[in-house]
Amino acid sequence: MGSIAILGAGNVGQAIAGHMSFKGHHVRVFDRWGRDLEPIEANDGIDMTGDVEGHGTPSVLTTDLAQAVSGAEVVIVAAPAFAHAYLSRELASVLEPDQLVLFQPGVLGSGVELARMFAIAGRRPCLIAETPTSLYTCRLRRPAHVYIGAIKHAVPLAAVPSADTPRALDILRPYFDDRYVPGEDTLTVGLNNCNPIYHVPPAVLNFKTVEDADGHPLHTLVTPRIAEVIDALDRERLALAEALQVKAASFWDFLNTAYGVTEGSFVERVVQGYGRQGFPEPDSIRHRYFTEDIPFGLVIWSSLAAQIGLSLPLTDAFVALSGPLCGQDFVAGGRTARSLGLLGSDVHGIRAAFIDGVV
Repeated sequence: MGSIAILGAGNVGQAIAGHMSFKGHHVRVFDRWGRDLEPIEANDGIDMTGDVEGHGTPSVLTTDLAQAVSGAEVVIVAAPAFAHAYLSRELASVLEPDQLVLFQPGVLGSGVELARMFAIAGRRPCLIAETPTSLYTCRLRRPAHVYIGAIKHAVPLAAVPSADTPRALDILRPYFDDRYVPGEDTLTVGLNNCNPIYHVPPAVLNFKTVEDADGHPLHTLVTPRIAEVIDALDRERLALAEALQVKAASFWDFLNTAYGVTEGSFVERVVQGYGRQGFPEPDSIRHRYFTEDIPFGLVIWSSLAAQIGLSLPLTDAFVALSGPLCGQDFVAGGRTARSLGLLGSDVHGIRAAFIDGVV
C-alpha cells in the first residue's frame, strides 16, 4: 500500500481520499482552513455512493501543508484552480525530487507554474504531472458523503518535462490502475481541458437561473442553440491548439472517450454524458464555473493566443461579459502569459515551457 496526500477537501478531494483509503492506502488530507475537515473527522471518514460504495477513513486530516506532504509518494492537488498559485509557491519550498505532484485536474499551465516556482526558489523540482479533467465525476451530497457518478475509463496525463510521463504513470498505477493514460505533453493535456467549454456557455446564457439559484441540472439548460455556442467556443480552443502545434480532441470526442457517448445530436450527447449525474448548475456568482473556468480557462487561452497573434472573439466575449455579471475582473485575477513568465513568447517559447519545462 502506498502513501498519498490529497490537497483539497472538496468534491474531488473527498472522492479521491475516500476511495484511496477504502483501497487501503495511507491517505493524508490537507485543507487550508480546516472547515471541510471537521465533518470528515465527525463522520470518522468519508461515505461513498455511486460507482464506489463504501466508507474510507483517511489516516491524517491537517491544515499543515508540510505535515500533509512529508514523505508522501504521491501528492494530488485537488484544490480549485484559484488555489494553484498559492499551493505551488508553498510546495516548491517543501517537496523533494523523488515525490510526484499531480494536478488532478490541472488547468492550462498548472505544471509550468509549479516548475517556475521551483526555479524561483532555486530548488531541484519534484516530478510534476497534470490531467485535463478529473478522473472522478463526483459531488458532495452532504459533508463527508460523496456521490461518485463515474470514474472515467481513461484520462490523459503528462509530465513537465514530457519525458517524465512514463515514470509518473508507473508511480500512479498502484493507486488508480491503468485509468491514467499517456498524454503527449502538458500543452496538449492542458488544451484538452473541456470544462470551460461545457460549463461556461449554459451558465452565462442562463444567468437568471444563477441569480435565482434554481439549481437546474446543467445539462437541461443546453438547448440546441446553446449547444451550437458550445461547439463554436470549442472550435476556438481547437484553433489555439493547432496554432501551438498540438492536437486537441473536440468536446464531442471527449464525451466519447470519457463516457462512451458516440451518437446523437449535440444536445443528445450532452444528456447521455451528464444526464445520469444530474449535477446542478451554478447557484451563485462564486461558483467554480465562473471563478475557475473563466479566469483559469478562458483567460489563459485568450492570453496565450494574444502572444501569437491569434484572435479568439467568442472566448474574449465570454470573458468580457462574465466580468460585469459576476462583479469581478477575471483577467486581473486569472492565469495569464505574464503570470507564467511567458509574456512576449512566441510559439517556440510557449512550447518549450510546457514540453521541456524551460521558462
